[in-house]
Amino acid sequence: MPINYDIHALHPSGELPSSPASQLKNAFKGVYQQALEVGAVSITRNRKREAILLSATLYDQIIAELAARDPLEVLRKDYDARFAAMQTNAAKEALQGAFDASPAELSRTAVAQTKSHESAQ
Repeated sequence: MPINYDIHALHPSGELPSSPASQLKNAFKGVYQQALEVGAVSITRNRKREAILLSATLYDQIIAELAARDPLEVLRKDYDARFAAMQTNAAKEALQGAFDASPAELSRTAVAQTKSHESAQ
């Protein structure tokens, strides 16, 4: 079962547990295990933070949350859903019906839709 980290409980990189780069090189398994348990470990060289080792679960979770908050991503998903709805047989038949309709039929439909829309408000 995948671990679900609370990304709102994460700390800035300066507050993460840290590991010198030499320890990562010499004892990767321990640092790796710490990253899996905590979610992230700060890697230091000469006591200066240089990298962050994230678990794959935490990385995927961060990316998913950022995408969910990205206005362009939200619009893209909405566009994709609307586009998919326009690809149905019913949508294709409705479009063909609009092209085949006479000007009088189009006028009646437009007036009816306007009245329907006004009464809904």
